[in-house]
Amino acid sequence: MKRLIALLLALPTLAIVGQNSQTVNLKWKIGKNEKLNYSTVMNVIDTSSFDINLGGLFKALADSSKNSLTESNNLFNKLNEAFKNQDYVTTLTNNGNGVINIVMVTKPKETSKDTIKNNSDSKDSDFLKHLKEMQSMNEGVMLRGSVYETGGIHSFWVKSGQKNLIALLFELPTKPVKIGDKWSLDINFIGNDQNFDCDSSYKINEVTLADVKKVNGETIAVLKYNIVEYVKGNFNSPFSGNNGGKIETMMKFIDQGIAEFSVDKGRWLTYDGILSLEATGVMTANKRTKFTLIDEKNASR
Repeated sequence: MKRLIALLLALPTLAIVGQNSQTVNLKWKIGKNEKLNYSTVMNVIDTSSFDINLGGLFKALADSSKNSLTESNNLFNKLNEAFKNQDYVTTLTNNGNGVINIVMVTKPKETSKDTIKNNSDSKDSDFLKHLKEMQSMNEGVMLRGSVYETGGIHSFWVKSGQKNLIALLFELPTKPVKIGDKWSLDINFIGNDQNFDCDSSYKINEVTLADVKKVNGETIAVLKYNIVEYVKGNFNSPFSGNNGGKIETMMKFIDQGIAEFSVDKGRWLTYDGILSLEATGVMTANKRTKFTLIDEKNASR
């Protein structure tokens, strides 16, 4: 009897251990004639500032008065507000050679009547006219790259900013993983040149398989993202005489997110992340950007 009780007590433990040790293989599974479309949201979610230290860094190139800086900031604010209303659609296709092609297209929304009414003076009307021209020029491909079906980055040739976005949204672990396993992304948010002299830095690049669950018979992997890049040091500006040409500079990126991937269907079910940027010195910034992927087939759910 004691042996039977001990065996019964041990069974749940064995089941839990078995579940935690289960490995899953996250691979893209897209048919040769299929187009997987994701509505892609990239919105700033809080008040942000982004100022270039023109007075220090570009003193020899331009005479930046307070009035001209104010006018420039106002222009950038208007641009930011206008381009927040862009719609992005990302399409994934299978080229038949073990590679998944990724194309992101932007479609600007029409400027609302309220916006035109609130900016009805001659200068703002001209601005809106030029803005619409700029938006129509930008309509088209904004991102083009590729990943392997097995998860790794294929398009090594793209610019670092575009590769970062591809990695952040579409890179998968290249080998089977189990709950608790961690892997890194082919990503590098910060890139300084020889003028930056780094005093301190640290980096965290972790994606974790947080859970594997069954929903209506479908195996779903839950991924958590934790990526941090931080640097602090001096930017040696040849155009500034202050402090011997040195500008104390700090930059920090933090990306945190959670996503659900269908192991059976080979695609995201949900993807949500927030990328934060904090910077001082040569550049001043404090903003958070929300990233969301929505399968257009499931958008109405």
